[in-house]
Formats: sequence, C-alpha cells, structure tokens
Amino acid sequence: MRGITKRTSLGGRCRPFLLVLFLPIFLAVGGQAFSQESLQRGFRELLLGLPFETIQDRLKEDLSFSYRGEPDVSMSLTSGEYVIDVRGRRYLERGLFQFHQEELYIITLYPNPQLLDYFQIFERLRSRYGEPRDLDNRRAFWEDGITRIELERPLVVRYLDLQRFLERRQERRTRETLEDLSREQFLESF
Repeated sequence: MRGITKRTSLGGRCRPFLLVLFLPIFLAVGGQAFSQESLQRGFRELLLGLPFETIQDRLKEDLSFSYRGEPDVSMSLTSGEYVIDVRGRRYLERGLFQFHQEELYIITLYPNPQLLDYFQIFERLRSRYGEPRDLDNRRAFWEDGITRIELERPLVVRYLDLQRFLERRQERRTRETLEDLSREQFLESF
C-alpha cells in the first residue's frame, strides 16, 4: 500500500511541474491556432457565392468602387460566365468579379501600388490567417478547403470559391481534351 501511496504522492508532486512545463508550450501553439481567423469569403460585403444581382447592388453602395451598372458588365461566351469589371477608388485601381451560373466565384482586386504594397498586404494576411499554405517569389496563398486567398506580385489579391474554381478548371481541361481529339480526327481526314 505504501508503494502505491508514494507513487500517487510523487505523481501529485509532478503535476504542478508538468503543468508549469507544458502550459506555456500549449498556450503558444494553441494560442496561435485559435487566434487565426477562418478565411474571409470576399472583400467587405462582396462575398463569394452571392448572386449576380446582389453583387451589383452592393457594388453601387461600396465607396471603394465606381460602379456604373450595365456598362461595367460583360458576358463571356463560354457557358454563361459573367464578369463585372469596375474601376476602383483611392486604394483600389480595379476589381473583377467573375460569375458562373449567376454566383460569384472569383474576386480579383488590383490595389493602388502608390498607396499600398505587396508586403503591407502580405503582413496583414499573415497576421490574420497565419503562415501561407504556399509561398514563392511571385505569390502566396492561404486556403481552408472552401476559400483560397491569393496575393500575387506585383500587386493582385484574389478570392476564390475553391470548389467552384476546381470544378470550372476540370470542365476547361475536359473541353480542351475534346478539342484536341477533334483536331486529331480532322487531321486524319487528310
């Protein structure tokens, strides 16, 4: 019985030591993980997944853009993709809003390089979301499985609805493969 009591007593004495030893490590690692926010789904009130009409209304109200309505809208000929290309004000030179099946799935922003630079935006994103998932000398990106935020040089910020983006990329690859096969079949006619 005494041996068991001593082990319990020794374990009781070690607990505060272990707590003092591991608590700072847990707080440092855990604190960083908990302080990072989930990725923002867009810029201000212009959020990925919103319908075309909602984005048009919000662009009219957003003072970062000079939205003129229909003159800023163009339609791509491939399967109903719409693009709103709008001039920015002050901190933004331009914004592109790309839709597929009436839903926003890519936002591309061109910040004003006279007022903002790559490293300012990089530091802001890093402090908010942690280290980028991928980083090289021309871009960095953060990704959470739903959204991707890309920062490219010289100065472009892009928000992507990751699922819709990957679907569209696969559709393009399939279409290109079919075009290549059609070309080969045509060439066999000679």
